[in-house]
Amino acid sequence: MLILAREEIVAALLGLMVELQGLQPRFLGRSESVDDAIRLERPAIVLIDCDHPDCTDALVEAIRRADATPILFSPFRLQSEVRAVAARHGIRSFTLRTDPHTFGKTLKS
Repeated sequence: MLILAREEIVAALLGLMVELQGLQPRFLGRSESVDDAIRLERPAIVLIDCDHPDCTDALVEAIRRADATPILFSPFRLQSEVRAVAARHGIRSFTLRTDPHTFGKTLKS
C-alpha cells in the first residue's frame, strides 16, 4: 500500500495503522516520483492526502489505470469536505482521527 502524505509524521502514523491491518506500507523515496512508484510497485491501494502536492485528478486516474484503489484522506480538513472531493471521483475517503476498526473497514470496502 502506497501512502502519499503531505507530512512525514502523518505518513508514519498511517504506516503503523496499515501494519495493524496486516498490510505493508510503502512510502515515496525523496527523489522518487509518484508515477514511478505506482508503475514499479503496483500497489493495491494508494492512500492520498488531499493536500499532497501530487493530489490531482490525473493522479487518481493514473492509480485506477494501474488497477489500484485510490483512497483520499486528510488529517486537517473536515470530513464533509473530504467526502465531497472523494464523491466527485467516486472513491472512498476518511479523515484523521479515525480508529483502527473504522480504518480497516475503509481499506476493505
